[in-house]
Amino acid sequence: MDSPGADPGHADPRGTAPASGKLERYRDARVAETYDRRWRGRRGLRRQRRKERAVLRAVDSLGALGPLASVVDIPCGSGRFTELLRARGLRYLGLDLSLAMLLQAQAKSPLAQLAAADLARLPLRDGAVDLVVCIRLMHLVRDAELRLAFLREMARVARRGIVVDYRQTRSLQSFARRLRYRAGLRSREPGALAPAAIRRELAAAGLFPRAWLPLRGPLSDKLVIAAANKATSES
Repeated sequence: MDSPGADPGHADPRGTAPASGKLERYRDARVAETYDRRWRGRRGLRRQRRKERAVLRAVDSLGALGPLASVVDIPCGSGRFTELLRARGLRYLGLDLSLAMLLQAQAKSPLAQLAAADLARLPLRDGAVDLVVCIRLMHLVRDAELRLAFLREMARVARRGIVVDYRQTRSLQSFARRLRYRAGLRSREPGALAPAAIRRELAAAGLFPRAWLPLRGPLSDKLVIAAANKATSES
């Protein structure tokens, strides 16, 4: 089956976006093979169900703007949300730079459409799909210009809008991470952003938040956001 709105002229399966050390790890087959362990066990399953509920609430928020028929999930990783989104009746396309992760996703969902692609340069035409879902990426991208490029590219291909998650500073977890960093107990500065900074990034990409969903109450560091394209939100 052809990709929805595929544009071979934009395809770049090798990827152009610079990767952090942590992102680079996910291209390792050994890491991909064990990745899903974090969502198993009592605690892991709780985390997974919590994120699934937030993702579906965000999808429903964008669905209120009009029917949703197709979705791009990037990075789809090992297929963490593949069946969740397909169960909603959405025509699904999972994209990732990591071939190792794509192999894991294919093993779990052999009927799912998957491909290697770079979020900085998606192989899709403008407005090719109704929705783009991007989970567990933005907090790993420390370059603000690159985050904005990713948001703009998602907004380019999504007619309705996007579902994206961030880490925010207005939380006890983020405060503790900052203290550890200042005390020399963390090697890297935490990747959380202030809520106002997140809103500015979305606005700069032409995206308007419709749902702002902390995963564990108002002081949670993890957010799932439904953001509509400006043209859609004003129609």
